[in-house]
Amino acid sequence: MSSEDDDLSAFLKSFGFDEEELNAVSDELDSFRTNPGTTIERYMNRVINTIEEEDRRAFLKGILVGVAIRKAVEALAQPDLTEEEIRINREIEKLGFRG
Repeated sequence: MSSEDDDLSAFLKSFGFDEEELNAVSDELDSFRTNPGTTIERYMNRVINTIEEEDRRAFLKGILVGVAIRKAVEALAQPDLTEEEIRINREIEKLGFRG
């Protein structure tokens, strides 16, 4: 298990999820790869089609929280700009170029 997996596991456990729950969901999510031709889109469709109507919002909320967590992790992984990069960005802004 990688350090990232351990960090995610610890993060989820801090919200009260136990090891058994984490393993069951992880195994299910990984299982879509064992069926030839199954893509993440097909897997999502299969999951969505089996969700009870009253659980759809909770599922969607879970997806959105997962995306938010992923974006936060990506933002943390980006190194801070160096002084030189900050200076260059200021110069570019002065020239009126915006990316």
